[in-house]
Amino acid sequence: MVKDNSMSKKRLYISADIEGIAGVVSMEQLLPKGFEYQQAREWMTAEVSAACNAAFAADIDEVVVSDSHGNGQNLLIDELPDNVQVVRSWPRPLCMMEGIQEGQYIGALLIGYHTGAGNPSGVIAHTLSGGISELRLNGQLASETVISAATAAHFDVPIIMASGDDAYIDHVNDVLGDIETVVTKYAISYTSARMIKPRSVQLSITDSVTRALSTMDRFTAKRLQGPIEVDVLCTNQKGVELLSYLPIIERVDGYTIRFVGKDMVEVSRFLQFLTACGCLSLKI
Repeated sequence: MVKDNSMSKKRLYISADIEGIAGVVSMEQLLPKGFEYQQAREWMTAEVSAACNAAFAADIDEVVVSDSHGNGQNLLIDELPDNVQVVRSWPRPLCMMEGIQEGQYIGALLIGYHTGAGNPSGVIAHTLSGGISELRLNGQLASETVISAATAAHFDVPIIMASGDDAYIDHVNDVLGDIETVVTKYAISYTSARMIKPRSVQLSITDSVTRALSTMDRFTAKRLQGPIEVDVLCTNQKGVELLSYLPIIERVDGYTIRFVGKDMVEVSRFLQFLTACGCLSLKI
């Protein structure tokens, strides 16, 4: 049996998405058969590598990265630094934060994130699935950032740095307060942005992670107290009807369902089921 030495190592967690990566702006860049998808993967890998290398230079021993976009197989893992472990593919009980429950981490980074469903600004704004128009946790409008931060906080891990377009950084400042941030581009519309050269963004990520790790005393993890009420406004009425057949799900109205979890682990499991079961994409 291989001994798990994670408890004795200084470890950092990264959740990486692709919509907020420098250079990424169109839906075609998000999928394997799309235009520039391979290039988008390379940009994503380079930004994650920049964060990892900065962490190792600051005496972090090990980094765990969640490949959190699409099929969960976007990062070019052979191009990542050593001492990096990658969570790939789906399903996962903790969704975009899978792996944060294993061992201990001094902090977490959100690389390439984006604004959420219901936000009028930001490149390719959405929350988990195109079938979700709005998601709330205990009444608070919840983006993927809010969900990821709450999941990390459940395990006493603070979010210390985030990157994405300028609209996303405004959102981060509202919901997470004083953390390190990097603007990767300036949003013009849902699928248009004024770009910053990817290499410049990678250097900014290096500087941002270095600053964050040198000022760790200013970061705190604020746990969301249970029970946690999850309200999901969906785009598919037929899917909502089918989901309401489950005794754990309440149908609030024609397009809204409600789930109550005791903590963020239960909430994450529910959200993984919701996005993977197919009900959100059923044909009416």
